Amino acid sequence: MTQPGVLRQTYPHQPLPDDFTANVLVFSPHPDDAEIGTGGVLAKMKDAGATTAIVDLTEGEMSSGGTLGERREECKRAAAVLKLDFRGTLGLPDCGLDDTAEYRLALARVICRLRPDIVFAPYYGQAPGRGRGHNDHIKAGLLASHAFNYAHLEKLSLGHPPHQAQALFYYFLPPTVTPTFIVPVDDYYDRWIDSVMAHSSQFGNQEKNPQMRAFFEGIARQFGRLVKCRYAQAFLSETPLSIADPLKLVRGWRQPNT
Repeated sequence: MTQPGVLRQTYPHQPLPDDFTANVLVFSPHPDDAEIGTGGVLAKMKDAGATTAIVDLTEGEMSSGGTLGERREECKRAAAVLKLDFRGTLGLPDCGLDDTAEYRLALARVICRLRPDIVFAPYYGQAPGRGRGHNDHIKAGLLASHAFNYAHLEKLSLGHPPHQAQALFYYFLPPTVTPTFIVPVDDYYDRWIDSVMAHSSQFGNQEKNPQMRAFFEGIARQFGRLVKCRYAQAFLSETPLSIADPLKLVRGWRQPNT
């Protein structure tokens, strides 16, 4: 077993070439978080020609449903649904993430290895507690924020050339946070939900969670209404976004389908 904090490839089966890079990298505190928060966008960007990757910080070994082996297989199935180019894990402790120098460097090494243009991570400013912010979600957002900065520092000697990603966007926004941008995913909704439901030990048992699919659909519809589409996912940027043509932007808005 690879030691915690060292990136281990979990999908696909064949090793990636040394020069592989991911246009889009999502840090996921547990298996299934990336799918819930970014699955529709990952599917959309993949179809647009981007290379996409998820790195799970933990393997979700503390979850109430599913064995570790089952959760690993679910990760592979979800990755196939989203047509990911890469999925890996750092094997950090579930329910034990903390904002330490060691873990910051571990994530920075991932950024330097995969060299993404965009990094997604959970929003770190959530109130802690059941039904609100899981410790691992909060700490994953903090770790990714620091790693986004650390990755460009040459003197840290991260094992790969320094890399400055172009943007860091946050998912899992609490209701009190207004999204910076919302991405319509109407054409990718089914693939998104299928990737979430691939984690059957968590969500796929309809007898255990009969309302789970409706719950995710409700959130997607809520954000969709704000941008005049059926389904959408929302994100926060803490740095300004450049809009070259405001008129072209608003002309691209669509009327609601419902």
